[in-house]
Amino acid sequence: MSGHATARKRAAERRGRWAEGLCVVRLTLTGWRILARRYAGIRGTACGEIDLIAKRGGTIAFIEVKARQARDAGLLAIGHNQQRRIGRAAEAFLAHHPELAQCTARFDVMIVGTGLWPYHLKDAWQMPSP
Repeated sequence: MSGHATARKRAAERRGRWAEGLCVVRLTLTGWRILARRYAGIRGTACGEIDLIAKRGGTIAFIEVKARQARDAGLLAIGHNQQRRIGRAAEAFLAHHPELAQCTARFDVMIVGTGLWPYHLKDAWQMPSP
């Protein structure tokens, strides 16, 4: 990887961490409890990484965070393959936390644009079929 590509990757990583932090603030202020950040499931099982896992009342949300200039661009950035990987990671998380089995689970997306408060799209997709 060239030095320029590595610098771009590091900058994207910093933006992503900043966006996640901002989303944690918003979620916490609205009554959510953060259960995990950057949860990767079981290594070697083709699980995707879940940016944030949060709980409020009887709902657990598996949240994908996107740092994008436009809201639509953030929504379009999550394809079916990524949804399936996130779904497998969610299943792994719930298998390791049986105390959460009674919760209603959903998949949310939070989009952070430059200078904008995070937009929270609840129940952005359903668990894809295998």
